[in-house]
Order: sequence, then C-alpha cells, then structure tokens
Amino acid sequence: MAQDIHVTSNAIRQLGKDLVEDAAPAFDPVARQVAEAVIEGPGFGLLGFALQGAYDSAQGYLADYVAAGKAQLSTFRDKLDGIATTWEQAESTNQVMYR
Repeated sequence: MAQDIHVTSNAIRQLGKDLVEDAAPAFDPVARQVAEAVIEGPGFGLLGFALQGAYDSAQGYLADYVAAGKAQLSTFRDKLDGIATTWEQAESTNQVMYR
C-alpha cells in the first residue's frame, strides 16, 4: 500500500537548516585529526624524503577536501531555501480560489 506523503516548504527549509546545524559540526573533529596527523622528519627514515613530500601533499589535499565538504552543506541549505521558495510560489499559483 502506498504512503500518502505531503511535503511542505517549511520541511524543505528545515532540512537545509538541519544539515548546517547538525551535520556540519561533524566535520570539525575530522579536520582536527587531519591537521594533527603530522609525521615529523625523518619519520619515514633517511631515504623517505620523497614519501614525506607525498604524505604532506596528501594531508593538505585531505584538509581541503574536508573543508570543502563542510562548506558544501551551506550551499545545500541555500539551494533548499530556494527550492522552498519555488514550492511556495507553485502552491500559491495553483491554489483554487472561490468567489
């Protein structure tokens, strides 16, 4: 049996708000762990200078990746807010008026 699902503009906006308020903070401990995962030289040994460069590069890439992921949640919130506004306009336009 199919469920009767009703979507509201408030629910759409709340989803965006929840993403930023609830999910975004989960990125902070990951960002700290990436920043703290430093291997001081000569951590890879005397012949590991190339590995050190590759590790530092990968660490920087991961830090950027985590920051971009967190920032993307704000973009999602903004897009969901626009969707909610469009939803409201569509509901208003399609509302049946009795005279």
